[in-house]
Amino acid sequence: MGSLSDEMVPEAVQSEELNPRVGLLGELAVEMQIVQRGWHPVRLDTAQMASNADLIAVNRQHRVSIQVKTTNAETQPMVDDSAGWLSFGYATGYLRDSRPIFNSKNSPLIADVVIGVSYHTRRTRFVVMPVAFAEALCRIHCDYWSSVPTKGGGKRSQSFPVYLLFTANRHAHREHFDRIKRNVVKFENAWDVLSEDIATLHDPTKWPLLS
Repeated sequence: MGSLSDEMVPEAVQSEELNPRVGLLGELAVEMQIVQRGWHPVRLDTAQMASNADLIAVNRQHRVSIQVKTTNAETQPMVDDSAGWLSFGYATGYLRDSRPIFNSKNSPLIADVVIGVSYHTRRTRFVVMPVAFAEALCRIHCDYWSSVPTKGGGKRSQSFPVYLLFTANRHAHREHFDRIKRNVVKFENAWDVLSEDIATLHDPTKWPLLS
């Protein structure tokens, strides 16, 4: 897949923020994967409660809270039916308000795992990350991208969407985006993450980023 220009990415990616149906399809796809692996999914009614998670996966005495972030691969130029980019919300709270990117809501329920979904009717792909790893990776991207001037040379808004490279190739800012891509791909189909100790999932020292 060819590279997208710096200012084209938001138009090329359709995420659950733009289309709630995409978010529901992603959650259903994750539920199916969880069931196939012997877990029981419990859906959370996020419309009625301030929640940092969408699902709870239960396997006997082990319970893991999951936030699902879905990108519609069918709206992007693709390689092998895959989204070139994965959407993880917006940078606003982190850059402007110094809040975490994940688990930013005032709620007793927090996510332990973040699953990025590249949704496609023929082939859906999953990136299963400990929340500490997802937080660190998204922060690195937000810090970097906020320092890059806009196409017109001005200061970039702090409200840009957080898109992490998945299967696309990027020529501009290549070193940064290649690093992001290596870290994202490392956790594709890493379903064993669900079985990790909950404290470990929240410990960034246990999940060093690839350089």
